[in-house]
Order: sequence, then C-alpha cells, then structure tokens
Amino acid sequence: MSSVHSAVFFKRQEEEKIRLSRMDSNMAISNQDVAGVAKYWMEDIVVISGEGGQYCGKAKLLKTWKEMFNKKSPLFERLPSVIEIGDSGILAWETGTWNYKDAPYRGNYSAMWRKIDGLWLTQSELFVSMD
Repeated sequence: MSSVHSAVFFKRQEEEKIRLSRMDSNMAISNQDVAGVAKYWMEDIVVISGEGGQYCGKAKLLKTWKEMFNKKSPLFERLPSVIEIGDSGILAWETGTWNYKDAPYRGNYSAMWRKIDGLWLTQSELFVSMD
C-alpha cells in the first residue's frame, strides 16, 4: 500500500472512531447518562450553546447537564455531516446538525476533537440555533 493510500486509510479509520463516539454520546443523551456523555470531553472543554451561553470546563458542564436531565428538558442529538482528520492525526473537525428529539428546536454545530493517548476527546463545541 502506498503512503498516500495508507494516509487515506488511517484518516478513514480515525473518522469512524469519532462517528462511533458521537453515536455513543447521542445514546447516552437519550438515556440521560451524564457520565456517558462526559467520557468524550476534555477537562478544559469549551461549549457555546445554541443561544450563545458559554460553558468552560468539564466540571461546570457536568453540573449543567445533571441539572438539565433533572429538569427533564428536551433531549437532543448531533448528526455529523463532515468529520475531517487533520494531517497530524491529532486534531479533527466535525460539523453537522443538531435537533431536539422531543421539541421543535434545531440548528447547526461544529466540534473540535483532540486525540489524547489514542482516544478522541471533544475540546470544544459550538451550537447555533436556527429557530
């Protein structure tokens, strides 16, 4: 296999790992499993919510998600349309749409992933509400 084919194969494998992580994360949201969602977050994760709220750090985000699940707020899912692995194999960009499964809200999102010790973790996410 040539080095070009090898690089393409590697990137496809890494993309599939992120897609599977996103599917697992969506399932954890459906199950209201905060730990299941959080296992894909870096400690210093930064999230901008669909309406512009800012959340910095895994500890703060864990608290926010626990409160959200306790209130029985709408459940959402992220549906990636593009996942691109950087040439270094360490960073990745994901973009797609999000929607609530039980409420009429939707939008677009992007996420930055970082590979640490062989695992892909979310470093940041930006959500934009389109409603």
